[in-house]
Order: sequence, then structure tokens, then C-alpha cells
Amino acid sequence: MNGWTSLLAVAVPLVVQAATPAPEIITRAIAIAAEQFGEEPEQISVVQVQPKVWSDGCLGLGGLRVDCAERLTPGWEITLTNPNAPYPQQWVYRTNQSGSLILWDAAGSRMIGTLIQRPQRLSPEELPPPLPEGVSFRVIRQSDASGNRSPSTTTTLLYNDGRIVQQTTNARGETLSRTLRTVTPAQVSQFNQLLSDRRFERFNGFDFVPTPLERPVPIHLVSTPTATVRFAEANEYRLASDLVAVLRAWELLVAKGQLPGQISSQTS
Repeated sequence: MNGWTSLLAVAVPLVVQAATPAPEIITRAIAIAAEQFGEEPEQISVVQVQPKVWSDGCLGLGGLRVDCAERLTPGWEITLTNPNAPYPQQWVYRTNQSGSLILWDAAGSRMIGTLIQRPQRLSPEELPPPLPEGVSFRVIRQSDASGNRSPSTTTTLLYNDGRIVQQTTNARGETLSRTLRTVTPAQVSQFNQLLSDRRFERFNGFDFVPTPLERPVPIHLVSTPTATVRFAEANEYRLASDLVAVLRAWELLVAKGQLPGQISSQTS
């Protein structure tokens, strides 16, 4: 863009900007955030809305793209949050004036001072095999193979009859299996109901492992018969609140044979 073009771009009069966007623009931004981050739209609220004039037709997010219109673009910056999430998080979106373009501002979106990693999609090659017969829930933990450590895989299975079985495969391909505990069929049903209530299926194919990883950590693949999601250990706080609730309930069931709100007399 030459100097004359730059001056023309600045000199073009902008349409008078309203103080706030039309409600449907905010509704659409909420719907986009819910889809991108696996949240319920009803759980998302608006933190603030600010009128902005973006530097180009890509709302200042086009980088070096040559297809971004070289004109000042009025619009809004919309900051959203889920106040019921176990960890504070904020998603920032930029819009044009009509709301026909709504873009996620990755650098502006944060949780606990950390940039949010938008989930990717698992490829078919990355999906684990189907669950074994009689299994309703499975967690595969793949350890890191860096340094002098050999990789290992630990698979924990919840059977419909209440058995929680752990299988560990070492670097030589040897698999050891043991039953960690047995819970009641009622607890299996209650855990499956929790999966349904938290709409676990909507996360099917989500990959929350950031690229690149900040440091080598184990990777978890969590599956039901109809859905699989992947995330990096120690990054659970970046997950949607419904996923966090499922994982916390699973940890409690494995460790104590209890579900949230229950007091159990079972022993290991």
C-alpha cells in the first residue's frame, strides 16, 4: 500500500458507531465460543463490550495476509466468560459493525494468566480402538518417552458390572492387568448419567493438546462407546467446565469408590 492509498484509507469517513452491538451479534459470539471451547451457551456471560476501529478488514488479526482489505473497520471487542467454570477464563472476540465477521482473538483470551489453546480435531489415525465388550468408560494415559525413560501406557476401564480394571503396558509390550476396585451397578449408572448430563458426546474428536507442548507431559485419551477426547496432563484447567466435572468424578470413583455427593463405606 503506497502513501496515497494509506491517506485515502484513513480519510474515508466511518459509519457512525453505535454504543453497543445488536443483541444478535453478541448471541452469535457466544454461540461461536460455545462451539470452539465446548461450553454450554447458557453458561457463557458477557464481561464487557467495547467499540473498536480495527486496522483492516481482518479486524487486525490478518497478520501479513494480502487478502485483508486495507481500510479502517469499525466494530466491537466482546469479552466472554463462564462464571461457573472451576478456573477463571475469558474469551475475546473481534467483530465488524454488522457482525458478519466474528474472529477469536487468541492473544487476548486468557485463563489464570495463560493463553488459551483452542482445541483442534483428532484425525482418524489418532483415535484409539473401540472400547472392549462390556466397558462403558476408558482412560488411556500415555507417558512421555523423552530422556532415558521408555514410554508406557496405562489403561483404566470401567466395566458395566462395576469392575475398575487397570492395564499397564511397558516398553517391551508386556501387559499387566489388575482390578483396582469394584463399585456398585448403581454407581456405574450414576456415572453414565453424569456423562449424559454433562453432554460428553459433544466433545467427540476434540484435541486439547497444545502444539507445541510447553514441556513433555503424559497425554490422556478419554472415551465412551461413542466419543473420545484427548488432553495433556497438567493442562486440565484449560478444559471446558463439563469435562473437568467428568474427570473429577472419575478420579473420585477410582480412588475412593465414590461419586461427588456420596459417602461410601467401600474399601479397596
